[in-house]
Amino acid sequence: MRAATPASLTLCVLFSGLFGLFGASGCTKTTADSKLPEPQAGPGNDSCAVYVERVASGVRCQAIDASRCACELVASAGTTPPGDAPLLPTDGGGNPPPTNPQNPVPAGSAATLVFAPGPANATVKCLSGPCPVTTAEVLTAPYPAIAAAPSGTSVQFEFSAPDYKSVVNTYTLYPGTNQIGFTLEKPVIAPPDSATVEFQGAPDGATVECVSGPCPDKKVHTADKSFPPIKLEKDDQTLLLRFNAPGYRTAMTSFQVKRGPNIIPVLMERKPAGK
Repeated sequence: MRAATPASLTLCVLFSGLFGLFGASGCTKTTADSKLPEPQAGPGNDSCAVYVERVASGVRCQAIDASRCACELVASAGTTPPGDAPLLPTDGGGNPPPTNPQNPVPAGSAATLVFAPGPANATVKCLSGPCPVTTAEVLTAPYPAIAAAPSGTSVQFEFSAPDYKSVVNTYTLYPGTNQIGFTLEKPVIAPPDSATVEFQGAPDGATVECVSGPCPDKKVHTADKSFPPIKLEKDDQTLLLRFNAPGYRTAMTSFQVKRGPNIIPVLMERKPAGK
């Protein structure tokens, strides 16, 4: 919009003989654009400033004394010269494309995004490029349009979801509709490489010793204490264990252990009385 430049002039009006009542003298020279219209009626009891503002639109005056005033042309507030109305971008259908107030999308460059389905509560976050927003947005919500060049614009997104590994992908966007594919995978949790054992039902004072299999050692351990972890390359390996306890016969037990925690029941017979 072109800003109108006020044209200033000094109009001195003397109450003497103009139209029998009003006369002017001592006025500065004006241009054709700033020339005031001829008075259409006498001033009556109006002052110079009041009279000129009444008969000439677009003029603002300030009284100098009883018979003189200084006036200037002013533009009407809020007026836009013809032909200067700004052109607004559209989405090709006469409607403005969705924009971010801080990142307006120029006309004809709006790239709309259609994301592939993802896990529940999956989000997308723009990391680089002409990001319309920098926060993580839920995939199911409409995503703002992005300004893209006809030759393509590179944008980097991060996709996340609960219980899934985040992934970062880079895409080249073009004006129009862009299909955005991605894949989220659940993290692979490696199984433990050792087996732990807990003995259940062992008599007081019982001891345990590993005889064969993937023994952690060949030492005698108390059954009510922690047995050393057993390194395993695979599950279902067999241990042969020997149990002893005061007043009980020696017991031999075989047990298949797997990686992780294992509970081993202990069954022992009492010795006959007197033996």
